[in-house]
Amino acid sequence: MKQEIKMANEPSKACMCNPAAPGDAYLAKGTYQNVDGLKLYVTGPASSKAAIVFVYDVYGYSDQNLIGADMLSELTSSLVIMPDILGDVVIPPSYGDFSGISQEEQTAIKGRLMRKINGFQVIPGQILEGPANWKPVAPHVEKWGVFGLCFGGKVVALTSREGTPFVVSGQAHPSFIQPDDPKLMVIPHICLASKDEAPVDIDMYKAILGDKGYVATYPESIHGWMGTRCNLKDSRQKASFDRGYNQVADFFNSHF
Repeated sequence: MKQEIKMANEPSKACMCNPAAPGDAYLAKGTYQNVDGLKLYVTGPASSKAAIVFVYDVYGYSDQNLIGADMLSELTSSLVIMPDILGDVVIPPSYGDFSGISQEEQTAIKGRLMRKINGFQVIPGQILEGPANWKPVAPHVEKWGVFGLCFGGKVVALTSREGTPFVVSGQAHPSFIQPDDPKLMVIPHICLASKDEAPVDIDMYKAILGDKGYVATYPESIHGWMGTRCNLKDSRQKASFDRGYNQVADFFNSHF
């Protein structure tokens, strides 16, 4: 199952520009568990025969990401597992657009993050091994899917190749895009883009995936609208957030 992974391309220019949106404290529906030293957020029915691995954005366990995980679980009647693959290098959502943070500290934060991502040499392997390693929290699961946001979408692309344990995958507001991402996918894939991604990249995804995938752009939504940058207090943004998760859920349901 080990895959050769090439160094990734650049992240979306919006990745470090659009600020994290503030929100009220969310009471998550799932629980935090530890398996082999890795923290997991687990939500949904423990008896489910389907599970989705959710690769969060660079803000980690933000309220928006947890809400998305809970929604995806409810809409698919699946167990959703969100591993804490970035650990203590996640960007605190409270940092917003980094105003008030010195340039030196910004550089240090982003440097730690990129060193952890490390050209996607390690993290995809952790996700590929998840279905085998996380049996203690998913004892009845027979079919696995994987979904990711921003950098997590790149992880998903790299784990949708030959030898994958997943039967369906998806991403929103993709980043680090390369032609091999859609070209080497062997499972059905949904890709939801924002207005901030390069149209040529999204057109490439659509052309290569063809009938085995679904690609759409939300022309009024920013990079991050299904993750931490979504202001759920704004009715228009919340409507796009909800619509996105419903689209992803419908796609996964049709392939589980």
